[in-house]
Amino acid sequence: MEILILGNFRKKAEAGKLLIQGRRAADCMIKIIGVVLLFLAAALSCLPVFFLAVMAFTGEQELSANLQGGLTGQGRTVFALFPMFPTLRGVVELLLDTPEFYVVFWNSVKITAAILAGQLAAAAPAAWAFSRWRGKISSLLFYIYTVLMLLPFQVTMLPSYLVIDRLGIMDTHEAVIFPAVFATFPVFLMYRSFLAVPEEVYEAFSLDGGNQFQAFYHIGVPLAMPGIKSAALLSMIECWNMVEQPLIFLKTPSLWPFSIYLPEIGDENLPYIFAFSLTALIPMALVAAQSGEEISRGIGRMAAVKE
Repeated sequence: MEILILGNFRKKAEAGKLLIQGRRAADCMIKIIGVVLLFLAAALSCLPVFFLAVMAFTGEQELSANLQGGLTGQGRTVFALFPMFPTLRGVVELLLDTPEFYVVFWNSVKITAAILAGQLAAAAPAAWAFSRWRGKISSLLFYIYTVLMLLPFQVTMLPSYLVIDRLGIMDTHEAVIFPAVFATFPVFLMYRSFLAVPEEVYEAFSLDGGNQFQAFYHIGVPLAMPGIKSAALLSMIECWNMVEQPLIFLKTPSLWPFSIYLPEIGDENLPYIFAFSLTALIPMALVAAQSGEEISRGIGRMAAVKE
């Protein structure tokens, strides 16, 4: 009798082990499939950048033949993985024979840097104020901020145009910079980051005799730095690629940034166009590659905040 009971117990134990092994194998297979799918999605999203880099070092005749379908509407379009006859003609012409490139490059740098500096100076104190002073008025103002953040540029374009025209800064870089400095999205991101700072830290600092400005500078900013960095990096990428604001507020070509100068080049010199596009992409691609972890950390910390 004991032998039968022991045999049944061993069979059940072996069946349990097989079941556990089967579940582990199924979980491992699901993970592998998930990784493969994510890899394929990432590869597909990188294909346009890869083809852009390839075309930037492809000769004009080869580009014309490969892109015949897209340029003339006749024939077919071919995307080659590697150029048959690599050339640096487009890059050399861009960097050595085109002074307009440096004009629009520094225009983009100036606009982006000015907007970023202004947003850090305006958004951080505003986000701090919203996170520290609670009440009906503060809640109402933050609700208005949230609503404005959801509005597309097309809705606020006419009021912005009228204000800029009344201030007399139309067709200047200030017409693009000033409205973007007071954007609502950086305030929202930094606000969530300031909320993540424990209240006990502020109370301890106030007991040591620190005032509100000192608490903001010595406590709030250092502890909320992941959210501030995330807001700054996302704003940098957005400002570098903005199209509608410069297109509407800037009429003089010498003031244009990358984003609206490129469509005016035309399709006569294809290597130059692709080299121009690749060069405009490289700065923000490097920023995104170097700061992806910072952005993820800042947004992840803000998402975990409970008001």
